[in-house]
Amino acid sequence: MWDTRYRPLTFADVLGQQGSIAVLKARLRNGSAWETSYLFCGGHGMGKTTLGRIMARAMLCQRLNLEDPEPCNECDNCKAALNDTSQAFQERDAASQGKIEHVRKIVDELPFTVLDAPKRIYLFDECHRISKDAQDVLLKPIEEKTMVAMFCTTEPEKVRGPIRSRCEEHMIRRVTREEILVWVKRVLDKESVPHEDDAVLTVIDYTGGHLRDVLNRLEMIAQGGDITLDRVREELNLSLVSVFYEILLSLPTDLPEALSLLDKVRERVTAEEAASGLAEAAMNSFRQANKMVADFAFTDRALADQVSGLYKDQVVRVAEYFLRSRYITYIGLTCDLATLAHSLRSGTVAAPAPPTRVASFQPIQTVAAPQAQTQVRVEAPQPAPQAPTAPSQVEPKVETTPAPQPAPQAPELNALQAALKRPFTPSTPACTLTDNDADVIPTSKIVSKQPKNIIEDLNRANRDPLTPLAADVWRRIFKTRLEHMKRSGRA
Repeated sequence: MWDTRYRPLTFADVLGQQGSIAVLKARLRNGSAWETSYLFCGGHGMGKTTLGRIMARAMLCQRLNLEDPEPCNECDNCKAALNDTSQAFQERDAASQGKIEHVRKIVDELPFTVLDAPKRIYLFDECHRISKDAQDVLLKPIEEKTMVAMFCTTEPEKVRGPIRSRCEEHMIRRVTREEILVWVKRVLDKESVPHEDDAVLTVIDYTGGHLRDVLNRLEMIAQGGDITLDRVREELNLSLVSVFYEILLSLPTDLPEALSLLDKVRERVTAEEAASGLAEAAMNSFRQANKMVADFAFTDRALADQVSGLYKDQVVRVAEYFLRSRYITYIGLTCDLATLAHSLRSGTVAAPAPPTRVASFQPIQTVAAPQAQTQVRVEAPQPAPQAPTAPSQVEPKVETTPAPQPAPQAPELNALQAALKRPFTPSTPACTLTDNDADVIPTSKIVSKQPKNIIEDLNRANRDPLTPLAADVWRRIFKTRLEHMKRSGRA
């Protein structure tokens, strides 16, 4: 396996951790390396455990050169550490040996001295898996410096504060893609594997720059022959990347072709992932056109140049178009593609971003309109007493004021009946509906005195504005309200 064969054995072999290495070497020079414990934090596969092992061998090395403190890996202590036979240095997997009984066994061994070492060194891999009680057991020997502990973890926040405060903490930073590329090319040359730089960069971006994952992926791909960009995309299931660029290129002139390509995408990823892929393709085209760092894992360089040439600087608006919406199904994504294609044909490079996927329906607007008319009718008789007329002329108008009070209910009732018969049509001209979309009805649009089941439905919807009511639910709300009005005599 390449990841074990090419694992660094000295500080000089470690990539990109010059700051931490300088501090560790300084402790080896001045003899203070045994006076503290160490905590190595960082992402998986970035060299935390490797750096701890190198430091432990350097502390035990019998031929250590203080001018350049590197483990020789040839003395008895170094070989014992490399072969896992050392009594002074032992490595523990905290995931399987992190219980309190395992840690107590370690503490019981501390009083016994070992040859060629002033103390025992224990390396705890994935130390955040050590239980809290076991961490409490380790606290005293670490504080009294009767042992040297090397903690390696991807989640340092789970290590108890008293232990972290007694350790020298080293954050293992992410290595740049250029540094990884140079190192990986040397490995591929030693293995006599022909390769393309773009293919290697694609693997680096796909794995997030984790060194162990990079080597494992490249070794897998190399089993089938040369490492080329086409083979990398096929092995890593990145063949859809080119399809996203082709969809963007087809939109302005050939909408049926774009929708046909979208059907291919539908078979392999969700609508949300497809929208993200389209946005990522647009943004990587912009980055490449402006000499910025583009992610090779999601960039087809030839097609990206065509997309940036077609959309110019407006390619950013295309990316924003797909990022501003929440796509539950492919129906909404298909509608938005059609809307974007129409705007492109009409001369606009990118239409404004579609609204959030919660549609507003006509029935609510229809019900709200009679309420405004009701206020006008009630206020209309009020100016009558101000006119300079005789009392006999005012009295008939005062008698008629109670009569119009039940009248506003009739238009509202008619509006409800019409709303129940009206088909589902959005209030906005854009195609923004999916088969899971429905209206969230605000309580301000409903009369305050309603049956209990209506208020519960509306309150349930209003607690989470992003959760729409189903179509059958809001129809039931209106029907229930209509029956309630009839029973109460308001009809």
